[in-house]
Amino acid sequence: MILGANSLQLPLINKANELGYQTLVVSPVSTEPGHAIATYSEICDVVDEEGVLVLAKKYDICGIITDQTDLPVRTMAYVANKLGLPGNDYEVARIFTDKYLMREKCKELGIKTLNYKLCHTFEEAYEFYCGIGKDVVVKPIDNQGSRGVGKVTSFDELRIKFEEAMAYSQCASVLIEEFIVGSEFVVEGICVNYEFRNLCCGDTDNFDIPDVFSAFKREFPSTAPKEVVERVLSLNEKIYRSFGLKQGLTHAEYVVDGDDIIMLEVAARGGGVFISTDLIHIQTGINAEDFLIDVYTGKRNKLPDFSWQGKYCCYVSLFLPEGKVVKIEGLDEVINLPYTNHNNYDTLFVGKLIRKNTDKTSRFFITYEAKDHKELMQRREDIIRMVRVDVLGADGIVRGPIWE
Repeated sequence: MILGANSLQLPLINKANELGYQTLVVSPVSTEPGHAIATYSEICDVVDEEGVLVLAKKYDICGIITDQTDLPVRTMAYVANKLGLPGNDYEVARIFTDKYLMREKCKELGIKTLNYKLCHTFEEAYEFYCGIGKDVVVKPIDNQGSRGVGKVTSFDELRIKFEEAMAYSQCASVLIEEFIVGSEFVVEGICVNYEFRNLCCGDTDNFDIPDVFSAFKREFPSTAPKEVVERVLSLNEKIYRSFGLKQGLTHAEYVVDGDDIIMLEVAARGGGVFISTDLIHIQTGINAEDFLIDVYTGKRNKLPDFSWQGKYCCYVSLFLPEGKVVKIEGLDEVINLPYTNHNNYDTLFVGKLIRKNTDKTSRFFITYEAKDHKELMQRREDIIRMVRVDVLGADGIVRGPIWE
């Protein structure tokens, strides 16, 4: 059983098919492409634990997996625990899918966090905001893709952003915490039988679009000083070992605040935007799909061998302005470059209506590789130069992609 059917899940579904498994794909959206390539397909919300369990029993599954998405992680653990299949403990999965529990666990371990508060009412958020005396971020504790996340710089914004975050919360509560700016890092890891190893550490560069909280580039390996990278990796290892993760790929995000390294998010799944599928493999030689299928069907009980492959890699992403797409050029040329890999350009077409960008889910992206940092940056510029997408706005003005 594979939870999720969008473009990020296609490599996992294709690999399971290739290995001879009968695949059961479950997602709430019937038009997602994974349904068409699976042996069996069911429409069900991936956060519906009991509903997914019923389907798992119906098809007598031998394993349950997902990747590059947070929403099904808790359901995956629930079903695995109920059926005695390989998987993480349900309570551990709860920590990795609840931003408040992540921070509470860090506090328990003596790991420094930002100032934060779990709020069920606007009055609680208002009290925290009055007391902290600085900008804050309001976010649902149990969603993904930066949906409902907003920066608050004034009292007038607080109620609006609080209500937006609450609308995306599945448990009628939101997290409010201090806002900081610093160098951001992303770390991928791997775990089998509670044995954890860091795989690679990269740099994050974010779009300058209000409340979108999305990266236009994530580059591996990190260009930061070795001492800083080692501190980030050390903290990442401590968190994953201490949180009690049993198995799977991991994805974590950190920010440097002065001398402190602060956790932003930790997840019990591989990085999205094909970090798991492409960039881990380019960096380490590990095939994420093979690994996930083997570990979640009980065929692997130890960490795979891996080493740095001497390559540099990245994803480059873009947003489009509001309006209607009227012209597209260069996508096929970029897709066919010898150094590019997976992308989601298939969702972009002439006539597509582009709404206001409110979170990272409206990005278009492609992964690529190079022999060194200089070539990596040059290839990004080449991709930007080759891709042309014209969007006609309601004001009659044609605008192009937003790259940073």
